[in-house]
Amino acid sequence: MAPDESPSPALSKGEQTRLDILHAAIERFGRDGFRSTSVADIARDADVSGTAAYAYFDNKKALFLAALDADAAAAISEGMAIVFDETVGLRWRDGLLFSLVESVSRHPLARRVLANQEPDVLDRVVDLPALAELRKAVAARLAAEQLEGSVRSDIDAAVVGAGISSIILSLLMTLTQLGEHAPVDQAADVLAVFEATLSPPR
Repeated sequence: MAPDESPSPALSKGEQTRLDILHAAIERFGRDGFRSTSVADIARDADVSGTAAYAYFDNKKALFLAALDADAAAAISEGMAIVFDETVGLRWRDGLLFSLVESVSRHPLARRVLANQEPDVLDRVVDLPALAELRKAVAARLAAEQLEGSVRSDIDAAVVGAGISSIILSLLMTLTQLGEHAPVDQAADVLAVFEATLSPPR
């Protein structure tokens, strides 16, 4: 159930330049926001000419959306790694939310959007392919635990996995928006509901 760990092929010069521009865009947009950032700022941060970015992205909005997709996907992929970790046992259920919170804290643009500082694009996060992968991973883990007897057998693992993923995403947005003022006990309450839903009858 481990994710694919095959080595990535070497990037061409053009691919590397595009990646450098994307990384610079993630940092700059994450720090200053869409309106306060110019493509020239990003090009300077990426150490490319002022027009180079337009060879890869049509305009500032296209660059912003590409940067958001990349940063949010990376945050989700890092955060969901615990789902594949068979050494943690059932603790992945408790750990998934907090793993996602921690990974989002390392991704400035994803954090900015989840904190609703760029409300025009918040809905884009919901449609990320990485979220579909999260739903699939949670469903697969639940199905495996059904076979082991640690998850009740009378639930649909795919449906419940999708529901858990949606609830976690909503809670992740709430915790990110509230920051240090977020009620930690709310997360604990939600996790208790998960346990009650998943645990076999005693």
